[in-house]
Amino acid sequence: MKSYLLSSLAFRFGSAEAETFSRAFPHDWVLWEPGAWKAPASTTHLLAPASTPTPSKAGEALALALEPRPDGAPLKLGRGAECDAIINDGTLSQVHLVFMRSPDGVWTVRDANSRNGSKLDAVKLEPGKPATLTNGARLVAAQVSFTFYNSAGMLARLKGL
Repeated sequence: MKSYLLSSLAFRFGSAEAETFSRAFPHDWVLWEPGAWKAPASTTHLLAPASTPTPSKAGEALALALEPRPDGAPLKLGRGAECDAIINDGTLSQVHLVFMRSPDGVWTVRDANSRNGSKLDAVKLEPGKPATLTNGARLVAAQVSFTFYNSAGMLARLKGL
């Protein structure tokens, strides 16, 4: 899965017309939203030297391009090497989410029987049961937040920066 910093896309396309943006990126998006990171309870904490900068509460959003695979196989997101989008967060399972695109272009997501679960618009996903993604849908996998955007929705987000 290709990824882009949201600020970079906003710089390049923040004043672009919808046609220009959709020609460059004719697909949907999953935006990995920044958030305050906290280590899982099972993590051993090490003290950092006093000179170590403190991370900011909010970071940079990362835009993941939801481009269907040529073979039609689902796209996987998680910590494992077999995933299309690998996110190194200890709260995610090896394969946490699976994205599927129907022949009519509608994306669905399902929880891949993850350890810490997932929610779509604050509703818990039943493992293995696909749920339809709509523009602006909020997806939370364990402690990681995402937003789903179609091309027009992503451009609107870019213009709002």
